[in-house]
Amino acid sequence: MGLENVSVITICEGEVGVTLGALYQYFTAPCDMTIIYVCAAPSVDDPDLTIDINDDGTAAISAISCALLATPGTWKSTVMGGTNDPVTIEDGSVVSLDANSAAVNTRIMVQIWFMPGTQWS
Repeated sequence: MGLENVSVITICEGEVGVTLGALYQYFTAPCDMTIIYVCAAPSVDDPDLTIDINDDGTAAISAISCALLATPGTWKSTVMGGTNDPVTIEDGSVVSLDANSAAVNTRIMVQIWFMPGTQWS
């Protein structure tokens, strides 16, 4: 499988004095997106932190571990050698991210790897 058509959205969020939570970040899908891989890492170890990706308010991918700075949590679809089915989000959908059980001051980096279109779903 070639990855010539993979696009990556990188989101870094958080600041001192702020606790990230539900719906901490939004974006509108720029096209039909088939998510094939997600990577999430906190700025410091945060043992209970997980990330959800929502499609128009409904969990599309949930409970991605984001607990250890030195070991980013991953979600892998079968396209990337994982066990999860690829997740398709339609063009124009509102995508949001949840930070579950985040500690105050934790900054979070999330990368969403996707193929434009629906060819892998």
